[in-house]
Amino acid sequence: MRKIALVLAVIALAACNNDSTSPNGSVVGSYSLRTINGSNLPYTFSDGSVLVSDQLTLNSNGTYVDITTFSNATSQTEQGFWSIANNLVTFNDQTDAIQYTGSVSGSVLTETFNNNGNFSGSVTEVYERN
Repeated sequence: MRKIALVLAVIALAACNNDSTSPNGSVVGSYSLRTINGSNLPYTFSDGSVLVSDQLTLNSNGTYVDITTFSNATSQTEQGFWSIANNLVTFNDQTDAIQYTGSVSGSVLTETFNNNGNFSGSVTEVYERN
């Protein structure tokens, strides 16, 4: 029984990673945040914190790391898993236990998610591949 579960887990992981390309090429790589809800960085949140940079790295093994840096020299790291199907990227954030989606068009990755505490309504972040 354990062998069957292991085989199914390997197949599921392979299925997630085999679709890591879009019609525009592989999405694996590093991306820099350019805008939040249409506003360029640096971005000032309602609590006064200022986001100065955000680096998202999509790894070929289906994991990702997102490092956000603020003007006071602090940073936040988010880690999780990603998968792609038909240019729709699904992020499973293991740091905050949420799931959100994005889309890929050429070298641009756009994420959309619901309020994370600093915004009212939904948030759209646009990244560009480095």
